[in-house]
Amino acid sequence: MDTINIMAIDPGTNMGVSIISISVPDIKIIGISTSSIDLSIMTKPNELQDNLLLRTQVIQKMMREIMFMYRPRVLAMEAAFVNSRFPKSVMYLSQYIGAISLTVTEMDPFIKIFNYPPKKVKATVSGGKANKDDMMAAVAKITEITDCIDPTKLTEHEVDSLAIGYTYLKELRNNPVLLLMI
Repeated sequence: MDTINIMAIDPGTNMGVSIISISVPDIKIIGISTSSIDLSIMTKPNELQDNLLLRTQVIQKMMREIMFMYRPRVLAMEAAFVNSRFPKSVMYLSQYIGAISLTVTEMDPFIKIFNYPPKKVKATVSGGKANKDDMMAAVAKITEITDCIDPTKLTEHEVDSLAIGYTYLKELRNNPVLLLMI
């Protein structure tokens, strides 16, 4: 049995990362590993540009370690979006997404990257609009995930990364020809 690792990321200042191992060709989850990192602790007072540079360096280091350890063939990531409550956050989010994408493609130029808008992830996992609690409840109802890991013990960002990875997995199952690309 062959396996493929999917890396799923909920990018942001509090970042969730999931590695979902699937068997091929039956596309079944055989293992899940998650982690989170809080980039807000990496700041210097009143030095916005230095903070952003420091955070992107941490992201790059983390991505290199994950790529080396798990050798994922796919990266599924939440797409950048504008939050009307925090309009400046799209600047950080775009920088984080850029650092992630650049680093993983430097490590593996053949990795496939899929970006999903938050609305698509929520629709796939919970059937529509969902807040953090709704997403936790929806992910906790997915048996193939709970057979591998207890989502109730994860951070909300790890749960979001699992939901993003599951969105890719459902897309892969609906279109198995995607396996030929990876």
